Amino acid sequence: MSATETAAGVKSPPCRCLRTKNAYGTSPQSAENWLPGVHASSSYWCLLTQGPAGPDEHYVHLARCGPGRSCYDSPED
Repeated sequence: MSATETAAGVKSPPCRCLRTKNAYGTSPQSAENWLPGVHASSSYWCLLTQGPAGPDEHYVHLARCGPGRSCYDSPED
């Protein structure tokens, strides 16, 4: 189970600090629009650290930046 998937199998929104380049922009606030277009080879970075790792010193990725991380910042906040 990935960090963005709950025990019930429901996908949660990615952290608001997760960024990637794609045709829909870089904002997870419109995640429902850009998630289907994101590929496994996409490059990600954290808005807080401006690098490939988050404040918790773990790599950022769509599958990793969910509620299970200590640095996760919910888009609903």
